[in-house]
Order: sequence, then C-alpha cells, then structure tokens
Amino acid sequence: MTDKPYRKNVGMVVFNHSGSVIVGERNQFPGSWQFPQGGIDEGEDYIDAAKRELWEELGIKNAVYVGEYPDWIPYDFPNNLGLNSHLQKFRGQLQRWILYYWDGSLEECDLDHFEIEFISIKHMHLLDTVNAVVDFKKPVYEKFVPFFQGLIENYIAEKQK
Repeated sequence: MTDKPYRKNVGMVVFNHSGSVIVGERNQFPGSWQFPQGGIDEGEDYIDAAKRELWEELGIKNAVYVGEYPDWIPYDFPNNLGLNSHLQKFRGQLQRWILYYWDGSLEECDLDHFEIEFISIKHMHLLDTVNAVVDFKKPVYEKFVPFFQGLIENYIAEKQK
C-alpha cells in the first residue's frame, strides 16, 4: 500500500456528427490508442483544464460541451511505467471525464504546437476504445465509455430533429 496521493486529471472524449471519437497514439505507448487527458493545475476548475488540454493536445478550441461522467475515477500507475519525474510522486491519477462535440476534420488538429503527446490521431467507434487503450487504463474506460455512448446517441438524435 502506498501513501502517495492521486494526481487530479481530466480526460476528454471528442465526437463528431457520425458518433466517431478522436483517439491518439501516445508517444510512450505505440500501438495503443487513448483519449486526450491531462493534469488539472492547482486552483484550476476541471472544465477549464479540459478546454486547455484540448487546445494543448489537439489544437481544438471550439468544441461544444455535451456532458460528463458523474464521478471521479481513480487508477494506479503500474510499477513498470517509467514515469516522467513530475509524476513519480503520485500513486496514480484521479480523473474526471468530459464529453465534447466537434465536427472538424482531423487535418484541422494541431498535435505539435505545445508538447507532442500523440504521434498520430484517428477516428474510432467509442465502444472500440476499451480494447484499444493500454491495459492499466481499461477499467477506467469500461466505466465511462458505456455512459458516454448514450449521451452521444442522444446528442446526435437531437441534432437531427
């Protein structure tokens, strides 16, 4: 058991008119695909952090807030992760997941204007992301993905009315 704290973190799921979501292939996990995520700065609201991280990781500024998973979800870092020095003081991350609608093209995304987190991005069906993410994050995705699937379906149905 560790007495290290969890790092507060926010994750963003961005979907388009067809319900596809944007996932990225992270530098340190080639072949695995995940949603953008990032730390919440001291005193920063998690929604503000989500907007900042969307801009930093994907270059997206005009995504529309749709909803969020109602609970914080923790996960522990595996021992063999080889963490960046600033993350070694944490046990893992405590995440809040936010859902956004954005109908831009992947070509409009800018992956290298801040720090390069993803070596590539693509669209994927939301339910496929659970099996595409690194193993230690799967339990997190298993919680929010089914919840977001319903929100996405409802949002698209409303837009089509």
